[in-house]
Amino acid sequence: MNTSMLFASAADQVQRYDATKRRHAERAYDRQAEYNGRHQKTVADLEALLTGKAEHLDRRDFTKLGAGQVKQVAIPVGKTLEETIDVWRDVRREAIASTDPTTADYQLAATASAKIMETEARLALQKREQSQQVAEANRAKAETFKVASMDLPTDLERELLLEQRRFAKAISAYAIQMEAKQNRFMTAWPSFSRSA
Repeated sequence: MNTSMLFASAADQVQRYDATKRRHAERAYDRQAEYNGRHQKTVADLEALLTGKAEHLDRRDFTKLGAGQVKQVAIPVGKTLEETIDVWRDVRREAIASTDPTTADYQLAATASAKIMETEARLALQKREQSQQVAEANRAKAETFKVASMDLPTDLERELLLEQRRFAKAISAYAIQMEAKQNRFMTAWPSFSRSA
């Protein structure tokens, strides 16, 4: 009995899956037919227009664009980054200056704001780099002044330092020799014999 129930539920799932596939296929076919119908109508209209058989043309009334929508602005660049920021601020001010700004004016103002922020970021990076260079130069100067201001030893102090180094070297050599003798380490001196 359990096998017949499993078989029935599996068959039911397969039937539901097939029905869903058919519905999706029908929808896709309908959408394709609708698209092709619109596309074929456009192709037929174009062919009629090109061959001169067009009896009626669907003329649309075109609206004239507002002054803000046809405004073309060259990318302003100043000699310095500060000048560039000022020019972009002027562009933004002019875009919003009209009493009834259009969408294109708002877009131009947004573009100008973005360019202002970008240029300010570049300016901040440039200033940071310059301050790092100045700090590095100041560090180098401080280091040279530090070396130049060090007190140099006098002749007497220099002789005393040299004598202390020689004494430390001699003590070290003597300590090594005494340790070698205590460990019964003897060097073999060459022996000379007279033979003629």
